[in-house]
Amino acid sequence: MRFALNQMGFPEERLEANVDPLAEAGYDGIEPNLTADGPLWDDGAVDELVDRIAEAGLDVPAVSTTLHWERQLSSPDEETQAAGIEAGERMIALADAFDAGAVLIVPAVVDDETPYDDAYDRALESVRTLASVGADRGVTVCVENVWNDFLLSPLEFAEFVDEASTAGPVGAYFDVGNVRRFGRPEQWIRILGERIERVHVKDYRTDVDTIDGFTYPLEGDVDWNAVDDALAAVGYDGWVTAEVPPYRTAPERMPPRVRADLEHLFS
Repeated sequence: MRFALNQMGFPEERLEANVDPLAEAGYDGIEPNLTADGPLWDDGAVDELVDRIAEAGLDVPAVSTTLHWERQLSSPDEETQAAGIEAGERMIALADAFDAGAVLIVPAVVDDETPYDDAYDRALESVRTLASVGADRGVTVCVENVWNDFLLSPLEFAEFVDEASTAGPVGAYFDVGNVRRFGRPEQWIRILGERIERVHVKDYRTDVDTIDGFTYPLEGDVDWNAVDDALAAVGYDGWVTAEVPPYRTAPERMPPRVRADLEHLFS
């Protein structure tokens, strides 16, 4: 396994200021997020970051974003959907620049304005569009399981990935903690199998049973031994990226502690 930290947990506000601390903490990679007004829209800043990451001996496992919660790929509004595709295309260009090989996509949001069946059709259309772009750059479009009331079964998740893959490389960005409230992560892993291209980790406390139940690995109710066994069973030996927030006090202490826990869980 290779270990990375998502930007959600970076202790420093400036993206480039986190590169050296993560390298010193023993990480293999750094996972940046595309935000509405962040530096990743500036090609010059991206080139500088590419050099900085390489100098530190790190890699980028994927490019992620939170933009698809607002620029929904399943939106009934054509402009909103187009904005989501534009964000995805920028992510693919960034993944190419970082030699990441993958992007993390939130495929849909089911809500009062977007019924489940309509969300499925529009999400499939959008992901196929992005997959065709990714194919030209050698980038896999990875769909993540998130709390969006969509793809609520591993069987449906697998089917969606397979349907979208007709247009280009599509895989699963499997989030261990996101599943725990609704099912058993180890079962999802075995069903998704070789579709899994990247893995996010965090833990979840079932006694809290809300979004506030997310916590750091080893502090919740995920059966990590079963997760490790399932990943081994499907032959996964790729990136494991922690997606957790920094500590409220002394945020710089979180990355090395979580890195040590990842080594304990997956070595």
